[in-house]
Amino acid sequence: MNGSLREIHLQGIKAIKEVNLLNYCSWPIEVEQEFLASKGERKVISVNYNKPDFSENKKVLEALLPSLSVEDPLEVYTRKTIKSYIHTIDMISSIGTSDFQDLGIEVYGTPSVMQFGRKFSHLDMANKILQIYKEFDHSYLKDPEICFSSKEIIEDLQKRSFEVLGEDTPRFVEDAALTSKAAAGMSRIRLRKGTCFSEYDFNQLFEHEVMTHSLTAINGSKQELPLFGSGAPRTTKTQEGLATFSEIITGNMDILRLKRLALRIVGIDKALKGADFYDLYDFFMSYGQNEKESFLSASRVLRGGTAKGGIVFTKDNVYLEGLFMVHSFFLWALHTSNLDCIHILFSGRVDIEDIFLLKDEFEKGNLKKPKYLPNWYKNINLLVGKISFSLLLDNLNMKEVDSYFSKLQSNYHS
Repeated sequence: MNGSLREIHLQGIKAIKEVNLLNYCSWPIEVEQEFLASKGERKVISVNYNKPDFSENKKVLEALLPSLSVEDPLEVYTRKTIKSYIHTIDMISSIGTSDFQDLGIEVYGTPSVMQFGRKFSHLDMANKILQIYKEFDHSYLKDPEICFSSKEIIEDLQKRSFEVLGEDTPRFVEDAALTSKAAAGMSRIRLRKGTCFSEYDFNQLFEHEVMTHSLTAINGSKQELPLFGSGAPRTTKTQEGLATFSEIITGNMDILRLKRLALRIVGIDKALKGADFYDLYDFFMSYGQNEKESFLSASRVLRGGTAKGGIVFTKDNVYLEGLFMVHSFFLWALHTSNLDCIHILFSGRVDIEDIFLLKDEFEKGNLKKPKYLPNWYKNINLLVGKISFSLLLDNLNMKEVDSYFSKLQSNYHS
């Protein structure tokens, strides 16, 4: 292993330590508290951001780039990761301006982008999901009645995580300022304080946050090159795609969760077309979200901007995009007997393209195989069975299905 490359990684880790975009572009908790206290009164919402100056950090990162070649795979990975953090610093400095939206779109795309391997966009898919939700809507489908506190879910996740990760188990803490229900890193997982967690959240958060986000970060930290454990924004699409895929493959993606992912994409599209906070709030309310969840959903879309709209944060676009990319990657890897490629996906915070860039480095022993793997991936026979069955359903004609069973119903219950 090149000692100078490791030194570049160590300098990079030091420079990016506090560079976390979501910490600075999210609306302050006080805005949420004031809105909910207003009891529906439509007041002007003021959002003020605390933007730190990372100009010196940016200089440190930029100074590392000339030492990196464009041919050596490990140095190419390092270059791409450092550039991603430089881009993030630019986004942080542009919070509150139109540049913030433009820089974000470079990383996260927009709902109008076409789905990988398909002839429709992310927005088309989101609308299709919402249509399916309406078609399958039934009195049996309802929000879970039991409400669990963040402390209760933390106790469960802590215990289950230790059984897999042992001494590497991250610390679980409550955070009232979180926009999402949870946020996971290598050493800490935050749960939103004051939120009503459902029975579904126990498994969804375990698979999504612990067994994907924390697991890949921990595995990456075991590498000789520590930037493999960092969550560079360029890996977000693959990371969120893998995490969402894990929910589905383990049977923990309920229809309400899928609906929320779709609503966020439609919300982003509405905001890009001029919707302000109250337009978005009303939209989320119209789909059954309560006041707090509708506020959080609308503010997620307008992070880095203001309540009047015009500046949109498109990050939530990557959940479905990443899901279909990861699903397609698994299909390819299993179909072509490239399981070693899937292993690389869990070895650190990597993008799918990185897998092919770095494959030879793993074979040479310059990178370590992942120490931890999620249980759903360990049982490869079950995984192949589930994915194979999904292929059989690809061309299912629902009109014929509806016609057949509706005819049977009318014959016996006319």
